Amino acid sequence: MKNIISSILFLSLFLTGYSQNTGLISKLNSEKEQLKNCYARLGIDTLTIGNAFIERQFLFNNGNLISTKIKNKTTGKTIDIFNGHTPDFNIEGFNPIKQQHTFNINKIDKNPIVPAHIEVQIITVYEGLQVKQLFKIFPSSMGIACDYFLKKTEHNLAFTPEQINIEQLNLNTIHWNAEAIEFIDQTDKNDNYVSKKNSIPYHTNTYVGNLLYLSNLIENKGLYILKEAPVSKIQLNYPGYDFKSKVNDNKLKIQSDGLGLKPSDLEINQWVKAFGYVIGVHNNENLNKKIALRSYQNNLRILQPDRDAMIMVNTWGDRNKDSKLNEAFILNELQKTHELGFTHYQIDDGWQQGLSMNSAFNGERLWNQWTLADWQPNKERFPNGFKKIIKRAKNLGIKIGLWFHPSNENDYKNWEQDANIVLALYIEYGITNFKIDGVKLPTKQADINLSKFFKKILEVSNYQIVFNIDVTADKRYGYHYNNYLGNIFLENRYTDWKNYYPYRTLRNLWMLSEYIPSQRLQIEFLNKWRNNDNYKNDPFGPNNYSFDYLFAITMPSQPLAFFETTGLPEEANASIPLFRTYKSIKSGLDHAYIFPIGNEPSGNSYTGFQFMISDTEGYILVFRERHEKNEFNISTLIPSNSKVRLTKVYGNGKDFEVMANNEGKIVFKLDQINSYCLYKYKVL
Repeated sequence: MKNIISSILFLSLFLTGYSQNTGLISKLNSEKEQLKNCYARLGIDTLTIGNAFIERQFLFNNGNLISTKIKNKTTGKTIDIFNGHTPDFNIEGFNPIKQQHTFNINKIDKNPIVPAHIEVQIITVYEGLQVKQLFKIFPSSMGIACDYFLKKTEHNLAFTPEQINIEQLNLNTIHWNAEAIEFIDQTDKNDNYVSKKNSIPYHTNTYVGNLLYLSNLIENKGLYILKEAPVSKIQLNYPGYDFKSKVNDNKLKIQSDGLGLKPSDLEINQWVKAFGYVIGVHNNENLNKKIALRSYQNNLRILQPDRDAMIMVNTWGDRNKDSKLNEAFILNELQKTHELGFTHYQIDDGWQQGLSMNSAFNGERLWNQWTLADWQPNKERFPNGFKKIIKRAKNLGIKIGLWFHPSNENDYKNWEQDANIVLALYIEYGITNFKIDGVKLPTKQADINLSKFFKKILEVSNYQIVFNIDVTADKRYGYHYNNYLGNIFLENRYTDWKNYYPYRTLRNLWMLSEYIPSQRLQIEFLNKWRNNDNYKNDPFGPNNYSFDYLFAITMPSQPLAFFETTGLPEEANASIPLFRTYKSIKSGLDHAYIFPIGNEPSGNSYTGFQFMISDTEGYILVFRERHEKNEFNISTLIPSNSKVRLTKVYGNGKDFEVMANNEGKIVFKLDQINSYCLYKYKVL
């Protein structure tokens, strides 16, 4: 490629001036806007990309990259890669055409949901096929993403998913620990969403999971690989695993597998986006591994308080379906929602003219196919459209949200009509929140068309529309795929069916929060006074917990009030001070690094969350479940042997100062079972 060096955009190379005493979170926070510290440069045959935290080096090899080094710039440790002449990405039986590759570096400006970053684009040309790799380098990330795109240039293209080798890395010793994290959704039928497997690689091993941590057993250095795809078992063209390792000649070869594509998914001369991969660095320590992953994830969507922070009401949790929905009911609901201090009110399935399969009424039932007429406000229930409702909501400071089911017939062929329906509701009524339900992704074409649906809505609305993506059933996006859209509607649980247990909700959030920003999850709390007869003599029934406690479980997330507000008893008003306190600090909580602490919730544990706003300040939320002791030594993320002041914000605890022990553990005291306390902490 001619004049390649002269075409390079070179952004400043090194970060300087950090104090040795400055913590990692402070460094990451200070780098958020520092695009000048992101860089890419191409020498004679060496490509180097990175930021203040990570650097990757490759042999350029005519655009067919071969990794040579990955450096953790916070520790100075380098992981050498010994791939020889084998490119990181290749398709067996396909040889790149020399001197036909292209290479570009682009500065990508910040938009309302994605921070400014640089992109390195490399297109490799084969007979009948082109492959585009798009590296994304964010200033405040310890990982670098690579998105893959494929384009067919000949009709008779043939390869199998097994022929594709992705992100191959040959590491210079066999002494590594591998931790694979599998994620599960379809939460209507599953209640365990995280599964971990630790192993020492030997011979050939395969790993199932979107996330693989590699930790060197000789030095304090490690890698993580994140597969940006739906959860493992529902991925398209899934090879049966996500990562593979092979030990040979005192080296460990790690390989990622699965792009989610086969030749028939490709169109002539059209780029098709495949699954992406992120490679990041850590120093083997538990907290550092969490922060390293989270630092990348925090760049996928900018959280704006006025757009993304919410305490949303959705009436579906009371199981009346659409039987009560009408203008008068919603107006009364809004008044009560305002009194409680909740910020959003979402009208679920039933607001529309076309009745869905879930309707409580007789008539034609719709699900896979809808028309424009079906998505008008129901004429009988809302004779004035939403005008009165929107006016009342605005006067009360509440945002209205709606349920929407894109027509998935013929792989979302009518995606543009559906996008225009959503945009019309946004333009006419100012509605900015849409719960997206009924999604099915059986084919790549369905994935492509649904992505077009979201893309058009976001761009036309200048990214003001927020999607609540339902993951309760079918093949959907999951936790790591297209998660820039808004947040995740996680569960449907009901006292009517006796499947709402507060400790299980707490457990699911606790387990996910280690690997996913919990601020991106909608976690529900229900009307605990309904259906108590269903839980007779059950020690974990909802009525054994205060309404405050049920809400406190949701505080690390975007709380979802899954009930009719007008159906609450007067007793529920006692929680209004908690709701107000939470709203007053929510912006700080939403911008914190939130991780689980204590023991895994079981209904009988001491457990909680730590909200790390900086390296020395934040919040700690502690729960005493049905545990016999009123005090317990809880593992936290406070630095070992540090003195810390804890000031009660809300709950059953008291202010205190304490010295964390050499494991970072702190003794917390809560006098009642099924109680909690939210503290603000400062390391002294």
